[in-house]
Amino acid sequence: MMKQARVTGRNDDSRFEADLREVRPWPVFIIGLHRSGTTFLYQVVTSVFPVASLTVYHVVHYDRILLHHHDGTAAAARGELDGLFRSWSMATRRMDDVALSQAMPEEYGWVLRRRGGAFHTNAKTAPLLDEICRKLVFLTPSAEAVLLKNPWDTGHVRDLLTFFPDARFIFLQRDPVAIVNSQLRVAKNFGESKNPFVDLLFRGIPLGRAWLRLQRAVRKTAGERLHGRIALGYILRNVTRELSRLETSWNMVPPRLRMALDYGGLVRDVDGALERVAAFLGLAPRCAPVREKPKPRDPTLFPEVTAAEAGFRRRLKEMGIGQRALDEIPGR
Repeated sequence: MMKQARVTGRNDDSRFEADLREVRPWPVFIIGLHRSGTTFLYQVVTSVFPVASLTVYHVVHYDRILLHHHDGTAAAARGELDGLFRSWSMATRRMDDVALSQAMPEEYGWVLRRRGGAFHTNAKTAPLLDEICRKLVFLTPSAEAVLLKNPWDTGHVRDLLTFFPDARFIFLQRDPVAIVNSQLRVAKNFGESKNPFVDLLFRGIPLGRAWLRLQRAVRKTAGERLHGRIALGYILRNVTRELSRLETSWNMVPPRLRMALDYGGLVRDVDGALERVAAFLGLAPRCAPVREKPKPRDPTLFPEVTAAEAGFRRRLKEMGIGQRALDEIPGR
């Protein structure tokens, strides 16, 4: 029988609110589409600079991470999660080659949705995001900033600026067709079989778990080819919309608060990219650059992506989206 993990729902941390009152977090947000390389950037920046970041452990046990800290049970909870992943025989997330552990940086959208009702930042979820930042700084007193990422906030940078006016933003671009191909790979993975890790993240989010079941049901009923066509149509529309939002968000941020990276350039020259990040944030590396190495997947496009590529690129060109590097686009 598959072992289960419980996503905490009772806010056991509420008794420790006094711990957070004097905490003054400085957030740094990674902004980019799903499957644009944000996880890799999150990993390397976290590994090199004195920043606090949200991990799988924090997401799963969010409502009791302060309790674990005070009770001295954090290490045991972390070890239990890693043991759970081993029991599932999951060395990676399966949808890609990212190593899976309780310490893997994760997206704050999961906490926002479970506790605040939306994957993105808005007036209701912003106080929760502030609490996330405060908790992470309290638990990582050596941190000089809080590094966060949440692709669901690609189109909500205006809200992030409103609630966190001193935040910094690292925008990440990737070739749009590569994003589409990667998102289709994930959709195919979700349609083929249940992913226990993704199911764990969706616990407490009934509609999300229903969406995962729907993916599998459509593939089983309609077949692999039709499921792929349906998924690709949705992905093409969604990526077009999110690319537009990415550029709009870039234009909203004052130049002194933003920088842009290209995923291809990041993979080719990680050290050069990190030097730019250091200069932008004014942070010195806290250790020798021992970090995750890039593990690009096979760049071969799925046949259906190849068939759609010309029309997709033509549509983006007609709309004036994704034609230039962000730092070449005139902003405010």
